[in-house]
Amino acid sequence: MAEQSLTAMPTLRHLLARAHLRLILFAVLMAGLTLTVTGVTVIRGYAARNLTLIAQTVAYTVEPALLFEDVDAARRGIATVAASESVRSVELHDRDGRLIAAWNRPDRGMAGNLSRIVDALFWPSPVRVPVHHGPVVVAEVQVFGDAGGLGRYILSGVATALACLGLTIVATQLLARRLQRDVTGPLAHIAQVAHAVRTDRQFDQRVPVAGIHEVDQFARDFNALLDELDEWHTGILNENRILERQATRDPLTGLGNRAMFERELAATMAQADAGDTSFAVIYVDVNRFKQVNDSHGHDAGDVMLIVIAARLRMALRPGDMAFRLGGDEFALILAAGATRSEADQMSAQIGAGMTQPIMLPSGVSIRSSLSIGSALYPQDSVDPRALLRHADAAMYAAKARSDGRN
Repeated sequence: MAEQSLTAMPTLRHLLARAHLRLILFAVLMAGLTLTVTGVTVIRGYAARNLTLIAQTVAYTVEPALLFEDVDAARRGIATVAASESVRSVELHDRDGRLIAAWNRPDRGMAGNLSRIVDALFWPSPVRVPVHHGPVVVAEVQVFGDAGGLGRYILSGVATALACLGLTIVATQLLARRLQRDVTGPLAHIAQVAHAVRTDRQFDQRVPVAGIHEVDQFARDFNALLDELDEWHTGILNENRILERQATRDPLTGLGNRAMFERELAATMAQADAGDTSFAVIYVDVNRFKQVNDSHGHDAGDVMLIVIAARLRMALRPGDMAFRLGGDEFALILAAGATRSEADQMSAQIGAGMTQPIMLPSGVSIRSSLSIGSALYPQDSVDPRALLRHADAAMYAAKARSDGRN
């Protein structure tokens, strides 16, 4: 029944018995070119954001490994994060430019050769992100993009455009009396949809049926390309959300990382200024953490950090936030309105929470202690760096009093 309906439709040859071929070709070329360029531009933009987030995630992932000079852990961390299809290779260099560790996507034969050519066109230079340990840059992550997906999209778009052009050339002869109503109008609608996709990101737009066999065939192919672009867009948005979370979360403990801490500190300061109130920053350092690592291994150290993070999270009140700054250093931001007395109570509560022993993977049970220092905004300082130095100094003073050693 559907085949009979398509057969009954007027053909482009009959409609354009007197049509002008160049006008139709122009409209088709503009629509196909606009969609292809739009798709490549949008996908490349999101892919570039993905590479940046991947580089940031690699930087936060390998920072503990660099701290303990564990190159194998750094390689494993890179391989775990770089599994994304949009990454060709990842390199980790020290401050002097020497290669520390690298990960490369396996070669894919002839397809790999074509992919390398496309990579050179779309990603001529890598995304570079420094690896920080505190204020010091200890290494640099370089992420090289893989444009294989873009290449496949371009080839698909070119093939569809060529097929549509061939169909138009065969079907179109001369300008007909019904050109404006039956051909130019539907093609103009296609161009309008492509324009809406390019300018307003309206990926849900589709070309309606025109009632002409050849134009409807082109519209179906055009809508198929829009479906593919919509899937790409949705997938990249979802991946961006996942990568953004990974870039702001410590992968071991699930707490916020240093980047998130600095962002939330600035936001809390602005909130405190607006409400003319105070808040507290608490620094936490694990005593004898290196001794546990050296005696029981890095797996035991990881378990210790996970347990401590969980106990810090349990101590939080509504509005409070906990972060792992790196290594065995943690920080808390007590919600706007916190007083010095509340900061002292929280510090005491956190210290008391460490009385429960921690069971290591080996079956050994150990007790741990924390060195804790706090600072109150704006009483101790209105400058964020000075505020953090005050909390850090209080923490080291507490460590000296308890004779704790890292």
